[in-house]
Amino acid sequence: MRLATVPIVLCVVIYCGYRAANLVPWGGWDPGFTPVEQVLGAAVIVAMGAVQLHFAFRRPSRARAAGLLAVQVLLVYGPYPVFGAYWDPPAAFVVAAVLLTFAGRLSWALTAVAVACDALVRIALEPGVVDTGGAVVASRVAYAVVVATANGFLLFGMSRLSALVRDLDAARTASASLEVALERLRISRRLQDAVGGRLVSVLATLRQTERHAGPDQTRDRARAVAAAARQALAQVRTVADDYRDRSLAGEVAAARAVLTAAGVDVVVGPVPDHLPRPVDALLGAVLRRTVVAALRGTPPRSCRIELDGSASMRVTVAGDEPVTPDPDGIAGEVRELGGVLRVEPATGEVDVRIPVQARRPSGPRSPRPVAAAPWLAWAIMAVLEVDLLVTTISRVTGGWSDFYDAVHPARLALIIALVVLLSLLQLHHVRPRGGAAPPWWRWTLTLQIVLICVIAAVGTPVAPVPQYAGPVAGVVLFHVRRPWSWALAGALVLGTSLYQLHTWGVDLTTDLRRVAWWTLLTVAWGLLTMVAIAALCRLPLAAEQLVAARREVERLAVLRERLRIARDTHDLLGFHLSAIALKAELARGLAGTDPGTARVRLAEAGEVAAEALNSLRSITAEPTGLSFAEEVESARSMLAAAGIAVAVDLHATPGRSAESPLAIVLREAVTNVVRHSRATTCDIETRPVPGGIRLRVSNDGVPDTLVGDPAGNGLANLLARTRETGGELTVHRQGDRFTLVAEVRVDGAAGPVPDAAVPVAA
Repeated sequence: MRLATVPIVLCVVIYCGYRAANLVPWGGWDPGFTPVEQVLGAAVIVAMGAVQLHFAFRRPSRARAAGLLAVQVLLVYGPYPVFGAYWDPPAAFVVAAVLLTFAGRLSWALTAVAVACDALVRIALEPGVVDTGGAVVASRVAYAVVVATANGFLLFGMSRLSALVRDLDAARTASASLEVALERLRISRRLQDAVGGRLVSVLATLRQTERHAGPDQTRDRARAVAAAARQALAQVRTVADDYRDRSLAGEVAAARAVLTAAGVDVVVGPVPDHLPRPVDALLGAVLRRTVVAALRGTPPRSCRIELDGSASMRVTVAGDEPVTPDPDGIAGEVRELGGVLRVEPATGEVDVRIPVQARRPSGPRSPRPVAAAPWLAWAIMAVLEVDLLVTTISRVTGGWSDFYDAVHPARLALIIALVVLLSLLQLHHVRPRGGAAPPWWRWTLTLQIVLICVIAAVGTPVAPVPQYAGPVAGVVLFHVRRPWSWALAGALVLGTSLYQLHTWGVDLTTDLRRVAWWTLLTVAWGLLTMVAIAALCRLPLAAEQLVAARREVERLAVLRERLRIARDTHDLLGFHLSAIALKAELARGLAGTDPGTARVRLAEAGEVAAEALNSLRSITAEPTGLSFAEEVESARSMLAAAGIAVAVDLHATPGRSAESPLAIVLREAVTNVVRHSRATTCDIETRPVPGGIRLRVSNDGVPDTLVGDPAGNGLANLLARTRETGGELTVHRQGDRFTLVAEVRVDGAAGPVPDAAVPVAA
């Protein structure tokens, strides 16, 4: 953000200092102001700079800006009655204020009016603009017009580009929040389609179970509820898997490896780069489901994956069995993006086309103000070059006869030719190229420095060499690395100023006061143009970098939200659906021997289904906390329903910051005990640890298969959650006993944690 504030402040300060310096006598210039008038004039110029900075940083409304514009006009031209004809009005402040107040054609028209009025005022009041014969000196008028326009454009451009950088920086958070909200809404629709409908079906089935329903009716409905819950649970796993951080390139590599291992001939086309993130993830999900469907039965003979470089993919599977990938959710997402998903089981073709073109890395589209920023900077540079060219012509042709003499026509032609070549090279260096350096820039920059030296040799003391050295020094600062850039830029600005003083006959060794004063004035203008050109080169790039950073912030925010929803879908809905299926299976088993208890279990399944619907809504809402005490009671009820003896020993309760993570860890641990083990006992224990709390869940029914794969998605989710709080998760296996230990810190550093293996101790 310093790049958005420091350059405009430096430019205004240097410009105001340069203008204030013209109020005091120096060299052959003596405006004749008294010390009081000098202080008063300096105060007025400082006030102009303050108004300009207010325009740059406060961004006033149109009505307030019009009032500030009137104040600026009064400050610029009001001192004439006090200071007389030698008041040199800095019309650049008025031009910049007009451009910052109005927009479109009106701003350009009012700018032209402001410049024309300034020229008329100068013709009427400024000495030297009208010669002794009463004729207007055209070069002096042209000089005044160009200077007012160029400096006004410079102040306007610096203010506008600085404001653009600040706006982009401020917009990053708001933009990321909007992208997260849109992603949450999209995922909500998919979860509702995949899981919500089945939960509603479960509730409708349970409501139809009358209080005095017969055993057969209770058994049938319990079987239907269990089947619906397991189908929903399978969909939960699919949705959770889809919303992990996957890419098309990763899925293509995984598909190639899996199919090759199964003995399938695989042909894969080139994978497109820089697809929009949702499209890339969606194509990867379609490919993953197609490969899974192809390997369900007898492996096919061949598989061809065609990618045409844009958002289009065709997968052709040649085998003896039809290929029908699970379309649940995927087809709807393809339609939302305006695409089409076509599945031909008979021919083994899966074709997906989405009308979104691939983003090219070399030319990312930017918001329109950002895309125009480099050309605004280049246009301002072009106006400055015209300003310097007109200044040179005005001097060498005798327009400033009271200061400079006209030069010989041959020398005049040579100076103008050198100046034009230098200006063209300068514009070549700052031409927008998307951040790329101009071709052969070291040679062309060297040529510019040589041209400065030649112009100094043949043009001084008439040609404004220090003014040309400033822009070249700005290009040096932009292209050359520090500290060499500062040394070379300083040598250019200071060296040309001292050399010009030498050609004016000033003794650089004895008249130190005069040397210091003249050097201050000439170096100030060189520093102004140097800072301005360096900033005009860098600010558009900074704007582009901020756009890229904003896209990355949006991507990471969306990714973090997708991972959160994937974990919550797996942990919360998985727990509820497992409980529904368990209670429904118990009810089915008890329907023939104890119908009353079976109906009670179905009623409990209905309560859990209602909780699951609430969880479904909460997953895609703003994240909220869970109650650890309620989870303990739910765990006790679920384990008891599964016939597992429960021992709860709580020696510590979590604080507010640790309660929700610990509740989720307990929920997933208990779900794993019921779903994956043959436990008869389960112990739940909490104990305090320095800076947090430790949860221990142990059971005696560990399956043998856990030894080879101790960390599935559930345990990986829990590892991520505990690490987000600064804690740790470990699992231990000893004989047939399996123990999960989670330590949750009260004040952990939150942040997205990638999936990782859970530490296992034998």
